[in-house]
Amino acid sequence: MKRMLTLGLIGASLAAAALPALAQPAPGRGPDRMQARIFQQADSNHDNRLTEDEAMAYLAARFAEADADHDGALTPEEVGTYLRAQWEAARPGPAAGRERRTPPPHMQRMMADRQARIFRMADANRDGRVTLDEARPLAAMFFRAADSNGDGALEMSELRRPAPRPPGERRGPPPPPAAQPAPAR
Repeated sequence: MKRMLTLGLIGASLAAAALPALAQPAPGRGPDRMQARIFQQADSNHDNRLTEDEAMAYLAARFAEADADHDGALTPEEVGTYLRAQWEAARPGPAAGRERRTPPPHMQRMMADRQARIFRMADANRDGRVTLDEARPLAAMFFRAADSNGDGALEMSELRRPAPRPPGERRGPPPPPAAQPAPAR
Protein backbone atom coordinates (compact mmCIF):
# COMPACT_ATOMS: atom_id res chain seq x y z
CA MET A 1 0.00 0.00 0.00
CA LYS A 2 2.86 2.37 0.80
CA ARG A 3 4.40 1.67 -2.58
CA MET A 4 1.06 2.44 -4.20
CA LEU A 5 0.98 5.84 -2.48
CA THR A 6 4.28 6.77 -3.97
CA LEU A 7 3.25 5.49 -7.35
CA GLY A 8 -0.05 7.25 -6.93
CA LEU A 9 1.41 10.60 -5.99
CA ILE A 10 3.93 10.36 -8.76
CA GLY A 11 1.58 8.69 -11.15
CA ALA A 12 -1.32 10.93 -10.34
CA SER A 13 0.90 13.88 -10.05
CA LEU A 14 2.68 12.96 -13.17
CA ALA A 15 0.55 10.41 -14.88
CA ALA A 16 -2.27 12.63 -14.37
CA ALA A 17 0.63 14.61 -14.05
CA ALA A 18 -0.75 14.84 -11.89
CA LEU A 19 0.90 11.55 -11.20
CA PRO A 20 2.60 8.06 -9.21
CA ALA A 21 6.84 8.22 -4.30
CA LEU A 22 10.06 11.66 -0.06
CA ALA A 23 13.18 13.49 3.91
CA GLN A 24 16.87 13.28 3.18
CA PRO A 25 17.89 11.55 -0.02
CA ALA A 26 18.49 7.91 0.74
CA PRO A 27 21.76 6.38 -0.38
CA GLY A 28 21.75 3.89 -3.19
CA ARG A 29 19.29 3.43 -5.98
CA GLY A 30 15.72 2.38 -6.49
CA PRO A 31 12.28 3.38 -5.22
CA ASP A 32 13.39 4.35 -1.71
CA ARG A 33 15.80 6.93 -3.13
CA MET A 34 13.08 8.31 -5.39
CA GLN A 35 10.64 8.46 -2.46
CA ALA A 36 13.18 10.35 -0.37
CA ARG A 37 13.83 12.86 -3.15
CA ILE A 38 10.13 13.48 -3.77
CA PHE A 39 9.40 13.71 -0.05
CA GLN A 40 12.16 16.29 0.40
CA GLN A 41 10.88 18.36 -2.52
CA ALA A 42 7.24 18.20 -1.39
CA ASP A 43 7.99 18.99 2.29
CA SER A 44 7.90 22.75 1.78
CA ASN A 45 8.44 23.71 5.43
CA HIS A 46 11.22 21.08 5.90
CA ASP A 47 9.77 19.62 9.09
CA ASN A 48 10.18 16.00 7.85
CA ARG A 49 6.38 15.66 7.76
CA LEU A 50 4.38 15.92 4.56
CA THR A 51 0.87 17.27 5.02
CA GLU A 52 -1.88 16.72 2.50
CA ASP A 53 -1.74 20.44 1.62
CA GLU A 54 1.98 20.15 0.87
CA ALA A 55 1.37 17.02 -1.20
CA MET A 56 -1.38 18.74 -3.22
CA ALA A 57 0.82 21.80 -3.81
CA TYR A 58 3.58 19.49 -5.04
CA LEU A 59 1.09 17.71 -7.28
CA ALA A 60 -0.08 21.03 -8.78
CA ALA A 61 3.50 22.14 -9.45
CA ARG A 62 4.44 18.84 -11.13
CA PHE A 63 1.20 18.94 -13.12
CA ALA A 64 2.05 22.41 -14.43
CA GLU A 65 5.56 21.24 -15.38
CA ALA A 66 4.19 18.24 -17.27
CA ASP A 67 1.48 20.23 -19.09
CA ALA A 68 3.64 21.03 -22.11
CA ASP A 69 0.91 22.79 -24.11
CA HIS A 70 -0.45 24.64 -21.04
CA ASP A 71 -4.06 23.65 -21.76
CA GLY A 72 -4.82 22.57 -18.18
CA ALA A 73 -4.90 18.86 -18.99
CA LEU A 74 -2.35 16.11 -19.47
CA THR A 75 -2.35 13.55 -22.22
CA PRO A 76 -0.58 10.20 -21.93
CA GLU A 77 2.08 11.56 -24.29
CA GLU A 78 2.75 14.62 -22.09
CA VAL A 79 3.01 12.42 -19.03
CA GLY A 80 5.34 9.97 -20.78
CA THR A 81 7.58 12.77 -22.05
CA TYR A 82 7.70 14.39 -18.61
CA LEU A 83 8.42 11.13 -16.77
CA ARG A 84 11.18 10.18 -19.22
CA ALA A 85 12.80 13.61 -18.77
CA GLN A 86 12.59 13.31 -14.98
CA TRP A 87 14.02 9.79 -15.08
CA GLU A 88 16.91 10.90 -17.29
CA ALA A 89 17.65 13.85 -15.02
CA ALA A 90 17.72 11.60 -11.93
CA ARG A 91 20.01 8.95 -13.45
CA PRO A 92 23.57 9.00 -12.19
CA GLY A 93 26.03 10.27 -14.75
CA PRO A 94 29.34 8.76 -15.77
CA ALA A 95 31.01 10.98 -13.18
CA ALA A 96 29.25 8.91 -10.48
CA GLY A 97 31.30 5.93 -11.63
CA ARG A 98 28.34 3.93 -12.90
CA GLU A 99 27.41 3.05 -16.42
CA ARG A 100 24.14 4.59 -17.60
CA ARG A 101 22.14 1.60 -18.74
CA THR A 102 18.73 1.55 -20.33
CA PRO A 103 16.18 -0.61 -18.54
CA PRO A 104 15.56 -3.96 -20.23
CA PRO A 105 12.54 -4.12 -22.58
CA HIS A 106 10.38 -6.05 -20.10
CA MET A 107 10.92 -3.34 -17.46
CA GLN A 108 10.12 -0.62 -19.96
CA ARG A 109 6.85 -2.41 -20.82
CA MET A 110 6.03 -2.86 -17.14
CA MET A 111 6.62 0.85 -16.42
CA ALA A 112 4.55 1.87 -19.48
CA ASP A 113 1.71 -0.45 -18.40
CA ARG A 114 1.76 0.95 -14.85
CA GLN A 115 1.74 4.51 -16.16
CA ALA A 116 -1.22 3.70 -18.45
CA ARG A 117 -3.19 2.09 -15.58
CA ILE A 118 -2.66 5.07 -13.29
CA PHE A 119 -3.61 7.45 -16.09
CA ARG A 120 -6.86 5.52 -16.71
CA MET A 121 -7.62 5.62 -12.98
CA ALA A 122 -7.17 9.40 -12.92
CA ASP A 123 -9.08 10.08 -16.15
CA ALA A 124 -12.51 10.24 -14.49
CA ASN A 125 -14.46 11.40 -17.56
CA ARG A 126 -12.59 9.04 -19.93
CA ASP A 127 -11.71 11.78 -22.44
CA GLY A 128 -8.06 10.74 -22.75
CA ARG A 129 -6.88 13.79 -20.78
CA VAL A 130 -6.42 14.29 -17.06
CA THR A 131 -7.06 17.62 -15.41
CA LEU A 132 -5.73 18.62 -12.01
CA ASP A 133 -9.30 18.40 -10.67
CA GLU A 134 -9.40 14.75 -11.79
CA ALA A 135 -5.99 13.99 -10.31
CA ARG A 136 -6.52 15.49 -6.86
CA PRO A 137 -9.05 12.94 -5.53
CA LEU A 138 -6.85 10.03 -6.58
CA ALA A 139 -3.76 11.61 -5.02
CA ALA A 140 -5.74 12.36 -1.83
CA MET A 141 -6.89 8.73 -1.67
CA PHE A 142 -3.30 7.48 -1.97
CA PHE A 143 -2.16 10.03 0.63
CA ARG A 144 -4.78 8.97 3.17
CA ALA A 145 -4.10 5.29 2.55
CA ALA A 146 -0.42 5.82 3.34
CA ASP A 147 -1.13 7.85 6.50
CA SER A 148 -1.00 4.73 8.65
CA ASN A 149 -1.16 6.56 11.98
CA GLY A 150 -4.01 8.84 10.86
CA ASP A 151 -2.35 12.09 11.97
CA GLY A 152 -2.90 13.89 8.64
CA ALA A 153 0.80 13.94 7.76
CA LEU A 154 3.23 11.46 6.26
CA GLU A 155 6.65 10.67 7.59
CA MET A 156 9.26 8.67 5.69
CA SER A 157 8.67 5.72 8.00
CA GLU A 158 5.09 5.49 6.72
CA LEU A 159 6.31 5.22 3.14
CA ARG A 160 8.97 2.58 3.55
CA ARG A 161 8.06 -0.72 1.99
CA PRO A 162 8.18 -3.80 4.18
CA ALA A 163 11.13 -6.10 3.57
CA PRO A 164 10.50 -8.72 0.89
CA ARG A 165 9.45 -12.10 2.17
CA PRO A 166 10.33 -15.51 0.77
CA PRO A 167 7.70 -16.95 -1.61
CA GLY A 168 4.84 -18.57 0.25
CA GLU A 169 5.52 -16.83 3.55
CA ARG A 170 2.44 -15.26 5.10
CA ARG A 171 2.15 -11.54 5.75
CA GLY A 172 0.76 -10.37 9.06
CA PRO A 173 1.09 -11.79 12.54
CA PRO A 174 2.31 -15.35 12.85
CA PRO A 175 -0.36 -18.00 13.30
CA PRO A 176 -0.86 -19.32 16.83
CA PRO A 177 1.24 -22.38 17.65
CA ALA A 178 -0.45 -25.67 16.96
CA ALA A 179 -1.55 -27.63 20.00
CA GLN A 180 0.91 -30.38 20.80
CA PRO A 181 -0.59 -33.73 21.77
CA ALA A 182 0.48 -34.95 25.16
CA PRO A 183 3.09 -37.71 24.98
CA ALA A 184 1.66 -41.21 25.44
CA ARG A 185 2.58 -42.91 28.71
